[in-house]
Amino acid sequence: MYVKSHILKNTFRDSVYLMRLSSTIREFDGVIEAESIVGTDHNKKFLRSGGLWTEEIEKDAGANDMIIAVKAENEEKAEQAIQSALDELNKQVDRENLLGDFVPRTFETALQNFSGANIALLSIPGRHVRREADKVLDAGLHLMIFSDNVSLEDEIALKQKALEKDLLVMGPDCGTAIINGTPLAFANEVRQGKIGVVAAAGTGLQEVSSLVNNFGEGISQGIGTGGRDVKAAVGGVTMVQGLKALLNDSGTEVIVIISKPPDTEVTEKVLDIAAESKKPVVVNFLGGDLDQVRAAGCEPAETLKEAAQKAVNILRKKDADSGDAALKADQKLAGSEKGRFKKGQKYLRALYSGGTLAYETLILLQDKIGPVYTNLSYEYAETIEDVYKSRVNTVIDFGEDEFTQGRLHPMIDPSLRNSRIIEEAKDPETAVVMLDLVLGYNAHPDPAGSALEAIKEAKEITVQEGRHLSFVTTVCGTDEDIQVRSEQVAKLEKEGVLVFQSNADAAVFVAELLSK
Repeated sequence: MYVKSHILKNTFRDSVYLMRLSSTIREFDGVIEAESIVGTDHNKKFLRSGGLWTEEIEKDAGANDMIIAVKAENEEKAEQAIQSALDELNKQVDRENLLGDFVPRTFETALQNFSGANIALLSIPGRHVRREADKVLDAGLHLMIFSDNVSLEDEIALKQKALEKDLLVMGPDCGTAIINGTPLAFANEVRQGKIGVVAAAGTGLQEVSSLVNNFGEGISQGIGTGGRDVKAAVGGVTMVQGLKALLNDSGTEVIVIISKPPDTEVTEKVLDIAAESKKPVVVNFLGGDLDQVRAAGCEPAETLKEAAQKAVNILRKKDADSGDAALKADQKLAGSEKGRFKKGQKYLRALYSGGTLAYETLILLQDKIGPVYTNLSYEYAETIEDVYKSRVNTVIDFGEDEFTQGRLHPMIDPSLRNSRIIEEAKDPETAVVMLDLVLGYNAHPDPAGSALEAIKEAKEITVQEGRHLSFVTTVCGTDEDIQVRSEQVAKLEKEGVLVFQSNADAAVFVAELLSK
């Protein structure tokens, strides 16, 4: 094998283009692995761990540079692949959008061509967000900031400015919203209905809205806030605005609030408003104080599934606790899977693309399977030192900033997680690999198919070594999504993957499977 690199100084291409270029290079004859990537410190660590490291990268690649790295059968094949990639870079990239061949280069030009717009979505490098966001707010538009790596100072300033103008800023790092039936960013195709959601959790909003749809009801509005909104420094500005908007929305009859536990003053502020609501309010502060929610006259939910089920029950004038909200592991299935493990197989490797889903899993596994290491901030879990190397039971969120700087989000490009699936299979102590597959707009067109390529290779490894590996998944989405949830589930189950209705169901099953 031969590894070759090429560095393009001060060269920028967006993440979608880099993903496509990487995929193209991997198809070249004799290429074993390839990446086109921005030269950030984290990405360089990724290249080193993936065997794509060269002295040239060590000495010359900087954060503003683009790296093409190729591992091929021999030097000639590697050089041919690099040259083909450079030829591809020099070609004209065809771009199309709703305006045909015309692509507006600035916000001002876009506004001129969409004069009736009342909301703008920003997905640009975080360091540029403040400048462009100010333009949006000054033009009188609501704003959704998909971008991450925006400073806390900028977030506070933008939200205060929006508040003064009676505008809404969703984000930064706001992955999902559904406004008047229109899905934005990572959102699912769900029917319109009478349940409104405000969430400081992107995949939390996706999970609840999809489950509400799958339970037979619909969403009036889905308002994302960005995760930092519920911190004391920001003050819950968007969550409060969103809650008030739902209280005043004639199309909303039941409200759901989703978040990791907000800071104390934000919790009190939100619950004080909810306590005065004439509409039923279901609150899912993941891992939060249920009694505090009850004291405010709201309906507490421990899991995202329970939040969706309770909202549907209340809307249908049923008892909130009726239905299938209770989580019960299939002990017979767990016993069958456990009986197939070889001696020494005892650990979980949970590889997530959705941060809220990963966090919910940490809560549900707490004190049930032994120590858990993670790259998320959770007081009852251990902080993992090297995100590229699992330790004991491990829960990794591949959507964290450390993985997405200069790379696409794993919901769009799951290649990094797929590589990790194979690596986990090589560890003789791995018993369970747990995955979330998130469907919807802007997500990978076939996440099940992509994951199965890695799962099949992982199974080949374990079979050769006489081991059994349990693959446990949840598929967040609906049959109305372009990926079609039922078809995704069928693909997985055909290959022996265990698929559960919700993330909470999957986590409870794993807790039963690996319980001491």
